[in-house]
Amino acid sequence: MPYDAQNRGASGSNGNSADGAGQAFLRQGNEAAAAGDYEAAEEAFAQAVAAAPGDARARYNLALARQHLGDVEGAIASYMRAIRLDPALMEAYINLGNLYGELGLQEEALEVFQRALELDTGNAELFINVGDAYRQLGFFDDAILAYRQAQILEPENTLAADNLLDVRERQREQSEHIATLEKRLDDDPRDLERYATLVQSYLEAHREQDALTLANQMVALEPESPDTYRTQATTYEALARVDEAAEAWQHVVQLAPDDAEAWEHLGAWREEQGLSDEAIEAYRKASGLTPESSGLRFSLAEALRDAERYDEAIDAFRGLVKEHSDAEDEDDEEALADAYSGLAASLNLAGRYDEALTVADEYLQRFPDDPEALYEQASAYDALGRHAEAISSYEQARIADPLNPTICNDLADTYLAAGRTNDAVEMAETAVSLDPEMAVAYETLAQTLVAAGRQTEAEEAMQRAAELHAAEDAEMDEVDEDDS
Repeated sequence: MPYDAQNRGASGSNGNSADGAGQAFLRQGNEAAAAGDYEAAEEAFAQAVAAAPGDARARYNLALARQHLGDVEGAIASYMRAIRLDPALMEAYINLGNLYGELGLQEEALEVFQRALELDTGNAELFINVGDAYRQLGFFDDAILAYRQAQILEPENTLAADNLLDVRERQREQSEHIATLEKRLDDDPRDLERYATLVQSYLEAHREQDALTLANQMVALEPESPDTYRTQATTYEALARVDEAAEAWQHVVQLAPDDAEAWEHLGAWREEQGLSDEAIEAYRKASGLTPESSGLRFSLAEALRDAERYDEAIDAFRGLVKEHSDAEDEDDEEALADAYSGLAASLNLAGRYDEALTVADEYLQRFPDDPEALYEQASAYDALGRHAEAISSYEQARIADPLNPTICNDLADTYLAAGRTNDAVEMAETAVSLDPEMAVAYETLAQTLVAAGRQTEAEEAMQRAAELHAAEDAEMDEVDEDDS
């Protein structure tokens, strides 16, 4: 991960590349990095960013320093911001994608590498990275195509050749395993367990249509068996076919009304359908069947909150706080934090801001610096018009969770309300960088840009927000058409 020897003059969305002071900080950072002093490098690059907030290379170097220091979240945020400022900054894409890969976030890595390929279709390294991501995700055919393209671009690339051999071997082993299972099913085509095992192997091989065909055969063979519908439901889940998954789980609970897990699945898919009351009823059934499961009570409480049945949600979360208040192990501690978070959020949503502050204070006493506690505290302060306190809490929340675009967006909005226009613009830009598909972040950015007198850029941001909203509406219309 080499640092820039000197800034290349990349400019950001507001056109301000590093000036004399910024260049001096960049030189200091480069010298410190060359000497292995990454703490000093990070400090210098942070000062370069402050001097020229729109300079992509300063952000990129800051990301590198943070990555060397093990500040993974800070590095990711800085890489994203650098890409937002300079969408052609190839090194940022590569480093960000590799960092995601090291964290096991292969889908995120794949998305980053594919964006980079749109800019540089002749980059063999990128095709290898894409192939690696596909290989880890089990999409072997796609991995083979990527490695083959890398070989076309660089015939002597031994890494591409080695990885291609590896994926071919994995594909062969998977095919042989499936062929064995298919033969076992042929030997006894009435054995439901053999059907289920083969369905699962098809799903692991991303052969979803083969899995669905077999699952439907199971239902035809034993239409009164809850196990056949359970296998069918799992297959529909893999295909993200919401209505069919919900219907299959409905069959399971009709045939096995004491199956708490099936009721839980049904609740989750009823939520996906937007059927709040049916989801709540399913979660109540599941919770009644397994009263020892606090996880089901969490699902019920969250469904009540999402359905805007705030008083019921508040009571449910209070019960969970009380239940886990004497937490002794790590799992109980995590459950207590989740209960506090749900309670504070429900109180804020219900407009009971003073109570939300009280709960957030209790939450922070038990879990200092918890980002969700700080965020709910900030939200309550914000709603009460206590902007200075809200900003302090939002800033602390962002330090604890730097990759959260919602925190950045709300902080930008509060900066604007407090008259800190430049800070508002910077934070709104960060929110957009962290989630380029977040329409509300573009709306906030537009508001901050208007306040900064940058009308043309504000109009561009509002146009992007409108495009995202239109895309969301079109997707919903498509879903409605499919359902009908």
